[in-house]
Amino acid sequence: MENAVRLYSIGELLGKDFFIPSYQRGYRWDKQQVVDLLNDISEFANKKNKNPGEFYCLQPIVVRPCPEVATAAEPGDPKQSWEIVDGQQRLTTLKILFVYLTRVHLPQDESFASAYGNDIFTLRYETRNDTNRFLEHISEGNENSIDSHYISQAYSYIREWFESRGPQRPARDTIIGTLVGTPEHPNVQGMVKVIWYELAKDENPIESFTRINLGKIPLTNAELIKALFLQTRNFGQDANELGKLQQLEIAGEWDRIENALQNDDLWWFLNKGANNASARIEFVFEVIRQQERQKNPELDKKTGTDGHATFRFYYLRANVDPSHEFIKQEWGTVVTRFNQMLEWYLHPEWYHYIGFLIHCGERVEDLLALYDAPTKSDITKRLKAKIAAKLVDKSVGVVEWAQDANDGEAYLNVSYDNRELVRRVLLLFNLQEVIRQRHSSLGFTRFPFKAFKLEKWDIEHIDSSSENPLIVLQDQISWLEAALHDLPQLSNDADLVQRIEDFRAAQKSEDREVFQDIQQDIIKLAGEEVNDELTKNNIGNLTLLDASTNRSYGNALFVTKRRIIIENDGAGNFIPPATKNAFLKYHDKKGIHRTSWGIDDIRAHRNQIATELHEFLPTKPTNKQDEKV
Repeated sequence: MENAVRLYSIGELLGKDFFIPSYQRGYRWDKQQVVDLLNDISEFANKKNKNPGEFYCLQPIVVRPCPEVATAAEPGDPKQSWEIVDGQQRLTTLKILFVYLTRVHLPQDESFASAYGNDIFTLRYETRNDTNRFLEHISEGNENSIDSHYISQAYSYIREWFESRGPQRPARDTIIGTLVGTPEHPNVQGMVKVIWYELAKDENPIESFTRINLGKIPLTNAELIKALFLQTRNFGQDANELGKLQQLEIAGEWDRIENALQNDDLWWFLNKGANNASARIEFVFEVIRQQERQKNPELDKKTGTDGHATFRFYYLRANVDPSHEFIKQEWGTVVTRFNQMLEWYLHPEWYHYIGFLIHCGERVEDLLALYDAPTKSDITKRLKAKIAAKLVDKSVGVVEWAQDANDGEAYLNVSYDNRELVRRVLLLFNLQEVIRQRHSSLGFTRFPFKAFKLEKWDIEHIDSSSENPLIVLQDQISWLEAALHDLPQLSNDADLVQRIEDFRAAQKSEDREVFQDIQQDIIKLAGEEVNDELTKNNIGNLTLLDASTNRSYGNALFVTKRRIIIENDGAGNFIPPATKNAFLKYHDKKGIHRTSWGIDDIRAHRNQIATELHEFLPTKPTNKQDEKV
């Protein structure tokens, strides 16, 4: 027998017998937990304009048919006793609440069963007979045992809560009506339901208890949905060989999807940031639920929005038509959605375009709507249109063109001042570089979204200039030592080398002007140019670099930055391809000055970005020089 899952109203649990085994501790809820439960039930019960069938759902309880009973039964079967594996604290609080309501709300000559059609459920502790008796005859202030202390305290908290509500009888009426309602006999207040997770008889309850309680690992949506899909009743109570094969087929496909999503490259591609779902297949279920929410804005009122909303979404759908064909259809949708996501991952262009859009905040459920396009080429066109829209998003910034005042050339005018827009442009530039390389080779190289999303990325000025001057003496000395290491031509200038040695020997931080004079002479010797702010902060002088590398070399010479980039790349650290190409001067056609970065390099880099991204950018204006011709 497989684990089974249901949604039951508290009213359907009345009259049942629950058994609490010796491996569990006694009742321990404090005032805050008791009051929170009462507040939640009251808030739902008093909610106006409820939808028909709307309910409030408690966290799961995990149960197992007691082994002394031979035949499993529904909660409505009076012969069945249930071992509580998880959920004892909630059930005990509800039991105490029912005891209080019986005493203060009903006439003395009227029992709970005569008023509401069934007895309060019983709770039996395996080794605490005194607690069993006390639960049936609760008194306040009882300190005979630790169990009776906490039970008595909870009773007092419940009494105080009702006494603080003003007119108490209407408040009690509302709470009782919510708790005793069933699907067959609903009340206007709605119902409180609980997720009922039933373990198979042969499953070890202690192992389950340890995992859930000691390991602090609650039941996940995935576990609940898996039990929902695979329970025997979906394939016929007397499942034949065909039914068992179909059940095994779903279980096998489940494992295939989960194993595929354990591939971090696929997982980080699909997620904007960290997603620590214990079962990654939950992502697919949640995407499907979000698609349905878009079609039905009222869905949240039925499923709620808490951590188990996705399970309740599937449970309610399955409950409408619990047939094998329906389950097959629902599971088919899961497989289809996953295969569509996998197709994105395996497509050389879609992978990069969709990865960019997810980074920019697009939701997977919205991107799946692109499958409405008639052909794959149409999907690609729609993806490119979405990307182009991200570059003119006014909430982030708009990519614009400007014209050089000297030669009239139109250039890409994206500035360091708008870092989010710069980040988008540079990420897209990197992705296009990878796609371009794919077209020029036989392989398919993927941009590593995991590495990109795990790192903190700075927008780095490629030239050596920085708005942060070197003030600390040790930073100044480190800068000079790097220059000596990376500029062989320095050794030919004996006077400059001597000035460096004198500065290092003096070890005086107040000699800032001396350092600045030496620094400027080295910059000139290196062929570095001091650019104006507009040029320095233009997209042509910017690239993406991980924060640790960027801050390790500060405003070092270009040649020093270049060396560090090459060393990090050789060590296997991820360097974005466009960043590596910039520092290696990959697009420098002349190849004259490999160790410096000047205005010509900035323009070439800027033009390369514009060329790579031309199909996503606003139309480039005509150069003024061309207009004169």
